[in-house]
Amino acid sequence: MNCLSFDVGGTTVKYGVIDESYKILKKDKIPTPDNEEKFLYSLSSIIQENLSKISKVSIAMPGYVDSANNKYLYGPHLQFGIDFLKLSNFKDYKFHLDNDGNVAAYCEYFLNYKNKYSNLIMLTFGTGVGGGIISEGKLLRGRGNAGEIGHMLTSNDRDVEGDSGKKGSFESSVAASVWTKKCEELTQKNQNSELAKIFAIKNVGSVLFDNKLNLTDSEVAAQEEIIQNISNGLLSLFEIFDNEVFILGGTMSSEPYDLIELLHKDINSRYKFPSRNFPEILIASQGEDSGIIGAAALAFNESN
Repeated sequence: MNCLSFDVGGTTVKYGVIDESYKILKKDKIPTPDNEEKFLYSLSSIIQENLSKISKVSIAMPGYVDSANNKYLYGPHLQFGIDFLKLSNFKDYKFHLDNDGNVAAYCEYFLNYKNKYSNLIMLTFGTGVGGGIISEGKLLRGRGNAGEIGHMLTSNDRDVEGDSGKKGSFESSVAASVWTKKCEELTQKNQNSELAKIFAIKNVGSVLFDNKLNLTDSEVAAQEEIIQNISNGLLSLFEIFDNEVFILGGTMSSEPYDLIELLHKDINSRYKFPSRNFPEILIASQGEDSGIIGAAALAFNESN
């Protein structure tokens, strides 16, 4: 039987019906509701529409979850709790709840790398930065919410407030939303640059990483700052977890431009690894669908 999967973000809820071969039978999205009542009403309506075709419901949330009690606790981009036991038709299917970074990491590992790597770290770049860690072939959960990579404190910039009121967090300097904001600022300063012209068409911050563009000095400086901040975060994670591969996903994965090349160039120019190899850096193969596919994969495998 199929799984109805939800990938909840700060601005959009993606959902889809996934079969046991991980094929997407249908998918859609809605704006993220702004309180628990509206959220549960929206999900309940979608579940009801698909109830005859599913046996499982799996939800990936952007923050801290209490999976044992089916509750979402809090996240910087969805700042209200949700008790999923309040769903009216809860007994009609098996229910699974997890963190969005975890399900994305599990998706990439389970579908693509389980026979190649045992230690994988995934980072999802969107409104914030999510994360999931596969250690020795298993999803690392800690006491339940390990892998909140975006919440690491990595910057001395005390003017930038990130998640939960923290200043200088990793996501406050490297999230895809930061790339877009930086492109908007650069465009306002110089509307005739190549970056400004392509950004006006694409409206995605990853265009800042397009090596084909002739960037101005200020645009180069902005690109280098973001690349170095991402590199520093990857290096710190590598030193802690000694992983074999990084997978980068999220909203930018369909158009990453030359992000991977720029990261490798920066890391190789600033750091040396005389006795080790720095992990591969790859783009998520499932793109924006990794959340709904990963949520289904966890539901199929962990509830059997």
